[in-house]
Amino acid sequence: MKKIYFLFLILFAGNLFCLNLKEVIKEKKLPTYIIKDQSYISLKSLIEAINPESWGKIEDRVFLIYNGTEIKFRIGTDIVKVDKKTIILNYPPKEIEGEILIPLNDFSSIISAISENKNEKEKKEIIKNEEKKKPYIILIDPGHGGKDSGAIGNFGLKEKDVNLDVSLRLANYLHKNLEKYPCIKIFLTRNRDIFLTLEQRVQMAKDLNANMFFCVHTNSSRYNRNSASGFETYYPKSKEEVESLPEVTNNEGILQDEETEDTALAGILQDLNTTNAIEESRILAEFVQEKLAERLLTPDRGARQGNFYVLRYTPIVSILVEIGFICNPNIELNLRDAEVRQAIAESLGNAIIEYLKSRKIIEE
Repeated sequence: MKKIYFLFLILFAGNLFCLNLKEVIKEKKLPTYIIKDQSYISLKSLIEAINPESWGKIEDRVFLIYNGTEIKFRIGTDIVKVDKKTIILNYPPKEIEGEILIPLNDFSSIISAISENKNEKEKKEIIKNEEKKKPYIILIDPGHGGKDSGAIGNFGLKEKDVNLDVSLRLANYLHKNLEKYPCIKIFLTRNRDIFLTLEQRVQMAKDLNANMFFCVHTNSSRYNRNSASGFETYYPKSKEEVESLPEVTNNEGILQDEETEDTALAGILQDLNTTNAIEESRILAEFVQEKLAERLLTPDRGARQGNFYVLRYTPIVSILVEIGFICNPNIELNLRDAEVRQAIAESLGNAIIEYLKSRKIIEE
């Protein structure tokens, strides 16, 4: 029966980590044997050349472990097991006068292939580690600002000021708790009382190549103003990529559903929807609700979809959290308290950290 010989290609012969068995034998001046025009090396010399992690012999069976790979063969047979792979040798190992001899060319190919495979694993690990070092950019967006005060409480507290203070505390909290992860970068759309359009906020996320867009807002209600209470987090209904950002048609930045239906369906990026941009936003929103519920005594109004401009046009993970109803005098009073704002900021920070852990961006 014609024997099949599997030749392992040495793709990286110049790699220092790729062991060349023949070169090592030559350098160490280990003896080789010629039997019927074929070169053999003793098992003892092989072990000296490759320095395996372990080896052994039971009757006519020999096994050794080299670079984490198990090699098993029997004297007098042409089959070698390399982990779960079966290799057919050109010439079987022999035992002559108590000395086990193995075919040099065949085993040289096997050892080189194992070395090469280890190199590939190491390269993949290096690439994986390098990818982990790529910046992960979080853009915190304090809602409103400047001439746009947002909602105003009964006693004059302005939403824009609450949003900014909580966002600054959030950024500071993240800096302190993620300092051992230099790949995590924290930015704010504004760090002072200035006016930014929604288009400018979205464009900033694009220019930074941000990975997360985190909007901080304070809620209000037209009805039941004195009793409205609770916190809620919105994630996008859809994501849309456009060549130029559309102008905002209302102060709230909420897109009407009928406008969505009238836009060309070609503008909706299906790949964004199917590659988890929306799903990941939902997961982040639920982390936010969970962490806020641990610190706040107000009702948990849940994570829900919202057709907000900044959520739809940022092609990344994006959420908008409403931390409380400023129109409720009791909530307004609480939101004036620095300790309450700090507790909210820490809850939001913990939600982001838990999300990063769940996505393996940082360690548990």
